Amino acid sequence: MTIKEQVLLLLENERGNFLSGQEIAQQLSVTRASVWKAVKSLQKEGYAIEAVNNKGYTLEKAPDVLSAAYIEQKLGKENISLNVKVEKVVDSTNNVLKQYVANGEKGDMVLLAEEQSAGRGRRGRTFFSPEGTGLYMSLLLHPDTTPEEGTMLTTLTAVAAAKAIEKVSGEIVQIKWVNDVWMRGKKVAGILTEGSASMEEGKLEYAIVGIGINIYEPQGGFPAELKNIAGAVFENDISRENLRNRMAAEFITNFMKYYQSFPARDYLEEYRQRCFVIGQRVQVITPAQNIQALVLGIDEACHLKVQYEDGTVEFLSSGEISIRPETASTT
Repeated sequence: MTIKEQVLLLLENERGNFLSGQEIAQQLSVTRASVWKAVKSLQKEGYAIEAVNNKGYTLEKAPDVLSAAYIEQKLGKENISLNVKVEKVVDSTNNVLKQYVANGEKGDMVLLAEEQSAGRGRRGRTFFSPEGTGLYMSLLLHPDTTPEEGTMLTTLTAVAAAKAIEKVSGEIVQIKWVNDVWMRGKKVAGILTEGSASMEEGKLEYAIVGIGINIYEPQGGFPAELKNIAGAVFENDISRENLRNRMAAEFITNFMKYYQSFPARDYLEEYRQRCFVIGQRVQVITPAQNIQALVLGIDEACHLKVQYEDGTVEFLSSGEISIRPETASTT
């Protein structure tokens, strides 16, 4: 943790109180000059830190800037030890973690970015990832499980995200099979799970779970091709102080609590309860055509049980469904 991050955490934990430069320096075993430099840097980043002669420093307001130190501290209070990194801009958080693996990274970690220049979704789609309006993160994991069981990480992630968004926003959050998180009839989050398996052992070598959450609507709105599909967690202007950090910490906490017992499926019943397509007629999208079907339920492997109009029943392990026939090709 950098000196700047340590100073920020001290001030965050002492909200409403003043800490002198000397007090901070002694607690961190650094020089007062280092403290002063850290405070100036934080002020430039938008942190409202008041400095008063003979009293010291106090943090009045924090901007909505991603902070690895803040997130790690929140996780620590839940007894979760995880390496958290934050980048300003990346092409894709999944891609960056793949590079970490190529460079020999063996531990579990989380990477967050303020912006993605080439965010990726399922089936080669892009994920719109403008600066400062979303939560873009990926987790590098090393589960002791098979590739087949590893696919359930997507289901786990959807539940963890839905619970986090619901807690922070106070609104109802649902899931559209397989991996879309919905609010108010629109998609607010998407998930992309990737990995590598050992052919000899038949187990995953690693998995990377990426998630993008639209926290706020971007300035100027979503692009034309997304405006009828994509939504944001918060529609109205609210206090944004540490909001994305709190959302990130809440999501990771939910995720890791489920992950600690993985591949046990403690989250599956909640997934079913939140999956609003059960009982609905949908369009099953195939390369050749779109077929109408009734969703009957979800099995233990998170396969979607559907019944076609001719009475045939099928369990879908992957693919696309649409609840909007008129936009079936893009939903």
